[in-house]
Parts: sequence; C-alpha cells; structure tokens
Amino acid sequence: MSQPQFIQTIHLSDYAILSVKGPDSERFLQGQLTCDAVKLADQHWQTGACCTAKGRMVANFIIARSGSDYLLRLPIAQAEALQQHLSRYAVFYKTTMAIESDLQVIGKIPAEASQATLEGQHPLLQTDSSYVLSWPDGREECWSAAETADATDDVSAWAALDIEEGIVWVTAASREAWVPQFVDMTAQGGISFHKGCYTGQEIVARLQYLGKTKKHLVKASSDVPLTAEITGHITDGNGKNIGEIAAWQQDKGLIIIQGELPTHAQIGENTVQLSELFYTEEMSAEESAQSNE
Repeated sequence: MSQPQFIQTIHLSDYAILSVKGPDSERFLQGQLTCDAVKLADQHWQTGACCTAKGRMVANFIIARSGSDYLLRLPIAQAEALQQHLSRYAVFYKTTMAIESDLQVIGKIPAEASQATLEGQHPLLQTDSSYVLSWPDGREECWSAAETADATDDVSAWAALDIEEGIVWVTAASREAWVPQFVDMTAQGGISFHKGCYTGQEIVARLQYLGKTKKHLVKASSDVPLTAEITGHITDGNGKNIGEIAAWQQDKGLIIIQGELPTHAQIGENTVQLSELFYTEEMSAEESAQSNE
C-alpha cells in the first residue's frame, strides 16, 4: 500500500492535550462524557463531549485511548475549562488529569482530501514519543514532544477542512451555550445513546428521542472573505435573526439554524449562501430511498 502524500504540515498551536490517567479513568469518564469510554478500543480515537447537568457542552474533543489512559485533544482554553469542570468529580476516583504541555499538536494536509464524517472509531499509532491519528478524510494528526522543523503556523487550511467536514469546536465564547445536537455531534459519532447515565444525559437523550430541537448545522459561503471579527448572528433580508455563526474561516463557515434553509441570509452587510452539509444530503437520500421501497 502506497504512503499518503501530504502537501502541508501545520503546527496546530491553538490545541492542547488533556490526559486522564489512572486505574479508575474509564469508570470516571464513562459517567461524564457523551461518548462511550468503555467501548473505545485501545489504540483508537473518536469524538466526544462533556456537558453540564443542563446538557450544555463545556467542551467537545477528540478522545484517544492508550491502555487504561485517555488523551483528549481540544482548544487550549477549553482544555483548562474542562480540567476544572472534571476536577470536581475526579476526587472520587483513582485518576489524575494534566495538560500535557510537552506534547505539540501537528496536522498534515493530504494532496487530496475526501469528505467523510468522524463517526466511528479510528486508528491511533503510538510510539515511544508520539501518537499518530489517521483521519477518515485523509488528514493525519501527530501529538509529539519532538520539534517539527517544517511545520507552518498558518492553521487556515486545517480549519477550512474542519468546516468542510462539518466540525465545530466549542470555544470560550460558546462554552455552555450548545447542546451536542446543535453542532451535529450525533452525525460525528460523539454521542452514545446506549451507554449508562452521564452528566447531562437526560437532556441530550430527550432532545434526541422527543425531537424537541430542530437546530442543526448548515454550511455558509460568501463571495468575499469575512474578517475574524465577524461573529454572532446571521439574519434574513428583513434583519430577523435566523441563525448563529458556529465557525468561520475566510469565505466559508458553519451556521446553527432552526428548521429549513432560508432563501436569503446575511452576516452584517454581507450576503451569504447557505447549503446542507454533505452528510445531511446523504442521510436525506437514504431516507428517500427507504420511503420508496
């Protein structure tokens, strides 16, 4: 099998690794995370989130397992917030948490990226000094203490691929603002509806089974790049709020809307085009095929 070709290596300096180690780590995390820490296989990773009792996300992350230890990759500010949030529960378990400041997060962009959700578990290759994660869209991510001389600090290409994949990261501004379904974490495989109870589980499950929310992600694009200061809400032609900006990079972003796609949308004075994400279109096609059988 030929080795993948990567065209760019990026120092993902906005991200950090929070480690959770000790004999009780699995049991501890199982009672706090939306994903199933018990069923996460050794040397694999997936997505997950941690919620308040009201079902609002403190943080979402990539979680990897190495034996009885877990490593969570997430934005730096959220790593600190998550550690503080979990520490109130960790005192009852034989587990320790630490932000691994010696581990750099390095991303590699493939020559040809494909569209694929993060649903399911994905392989983790561990060596003495690093962890290498293979992404289903062709990207590669390395957590390592070693210096990477050829890495650039321009994260825009990586952030753009996150947007193409429909991936939103909770930040300090959105902390405890969203339930996981608002950012399509069900489609990304970050929620287990078969595991036992965890903090916020009642709210998350109720939204799923009773259909109490119609909020979901859609993709947005503009004719010109929008500045980093563009935040907040998206409106229709009459100035009515119709959605919330969840992530933005250059001329593309992800928007949380409720209900159907509007015919007109604006961010400030800029007109933007909205469209369904690729996995939403795939699910709609599957549902249509099943109804015609």
